[in-house]
Amino acid sequence: MSMGRRQFITQTAAGAGLSLLAGAPRASAAETPMEPFVFCVVADPHLSEAAKPGIRHCGTAVDKFLRCVQAMDAFEGEDKPDFMLLAGDIHPWILKDHLEAIRIPIHATAGNHETTPAKRKELRDLFPSDFQRDGQESDYYSFVHKGVRFISMCDAGLGGEHVGQLCSENIRPSGQCEWIESQFAETEDRKILFAHIPPERNGGDRNMYLSRNDSRWFNNLVGESGPDAMFFGHLHLATEEYALGGTRCFNLRSCCWNFGNAPLGFMVVRVTNEAIETREVETGVYQ
Repeated sequence: MSMGRRQFITQTAAGAGLSLLAGAPRASAAETPMEPFVFCVVADPHLSEAAKPGIRHCGTAVDKFLRCVQAMDAFEGEDKPDFMLLAGDIHPWILKDHLEAIRIPIHATAGNHETTPAKRKELRDLFPSDFQRDGQESDYYSFVHKGVRFISMCDAGLGGEHVGQLCSENIRPSGQCEWIESQFAETEDRKILFAHIPPERNGGDRNMYLSRNDSRWFNNLVGESGPDAMFFGHLHLATEEYALGGTRCFNLRSCCWNFGNAPLGFMVVRVTNEAIETREVETGVYQ
């Protein structure tokens, strides 16, 4: 059954395994009316990976990812997502065998599991209309949907290590930092960025985050001219929200496995003139 906006918020806040994180109203909303829409964000499907203890009852990694897709397919009316963002560690060599059966459009970004030239090419080949910059193949890209600019940043360099970087001989073409600056300066009022490895919010030197100097540069840029929201994966922990300046940031749980027995799931995001509303849908729990 299709839900109105008030029902969406009420059910989200009350439903088991769901949480609502409502954003502040946009000051410019009255000046730039837009058509509300919904999209989903899925992190770390790890599609070729064997099931880990405690979560094997949920099936294979493919089963767990397709359970997310099935949940999205069940939404109706204004709750139907326009597309899905895949926040890295996808394993495109497995996804390619299931892509035709997935009806919802997908926009992907590379993770540290897609860092070899061959695997990066597999990902670009699956989504050739996305992975382009100025008509040429690119590991980072953007697209505009209903007046909102979506920015896919590539922060996984060569070798598959868990510390992220924005400049690497394996992130092509060179010049991503300047490109990110130009994307934040584009004319759309609303901008949303997604990538795999999150920045370290205090600019520290920590495993599993962007490198110290990259985090400091990126955090400063976001604080000065950043997007409305940013979505990251990689950590395999319960979803966390925090702020960088006025930007809402989300480090998302994986749909495949998580540390601390955090449930599996994905995020549903509604973009309106007034706010960015989010809720999580649980798709599996540990035993």
